Amino acid sequence: MLNPLKLKMILCKMLTFWIVPSAKRKLVREFLFWFSFEDYCRFKNACYTIVSLGNSCLTRALSVASGLKPRRFYGEKSCPFDLCRCNDIKRITELIDNDFSDFFQSIDFGAFPHDLELSLTQFKKRYQTRIQNFLDIQNSEKTVYYIYSNYDKVPDTDEITRLYQVLKTKRGAKSFALVILTNSYIDVPEIIQIPYDIQINDSKAIEYIINRYQNYNNKYTVFCDYMKEKLKEIIHP
Repeated sequence: MLNPLKLKMILCKMLTFWIVPSAKRKLVREFLFWFSFEDYCRFKNACYTIVSLGNSCLTRALSVASGLKPRRFYGEKSCPFDLCRCNDIKRITELIDNDFSDFFQSIDFGAFPHDLELSLTQFKKRYQTRIQNFLDIQNSEKTVYYIYSNYDKVPDTDEITRLYQVLKTKRGAKSFALVILTNSYIDVPEIIQIPYDIQINDSKAIEYIINRYQNYNNKYTVFCDYMKEKLKEIIHP
C-alpha cells in the first residue's frame, strides 16, 4: 500500500512540475507538503528566534524537525552558519565579534557544500544577505536562541565561554540563550545543554531526522524524538 505522505508528495509534484526556476518549484512543493495554518499562526506570534551557529546543517534540521524553527516558505531567513560546516568555534566567535567584517577573506568553500554550484559573485551576494539577516536578528527585541551542535568533538570549555561572552556583549540587555548540543556535559553554567551520546556517521542522517514520510525507525529518529522534547522544554512561544 502506498504511503499516504508519499502520495501527497506525488500530487505536489504533479501540481508544480511546470514552475520555473527549479528553486521556486521546490519551495512551492515544500509549501504544499508541509504548510499548516496552525503553525503559521504560531510562528507569526512567536516571541523568539532560533539562530544556528553550526557546526553543520544538523542544527537547523533539528530545530525545524522539532517544529520550533519555521521552514523557509514561512518567511524564515537564512543565516551564515545554517548550512556551513565549521568545527572552529574560535572562528565562529571571531566572525560574530567583528560583525563578519572578514568573512570573505581566505574562505574555505569546501565548508559550504550546499553552495558549491555558485559563482564567487553569487556566493558573496547570498552570504552578504545571510550576514545581514544575522545582524538584524542580533538586534531583535525577541529572545534569540543561538544553537551550536557538534557530535564529532565536545567543544572546549574556554571557547564556549568566550562565545557566550561575545553573544552577551552583542545582545546587551536583550534576552538570549546559548544552547549546546553535544555528546557530554560541558562545565559552563551560563549555557543551556542537551547532551546526547551519538555518532552522526551516516550520510543519510539528515534524511532520517527529517523523516518526511515517517517511514524510518532507527537511532537517528530516536535521537530526533528525544531532541524535539528537550528543545520544546527550553524554547517556548
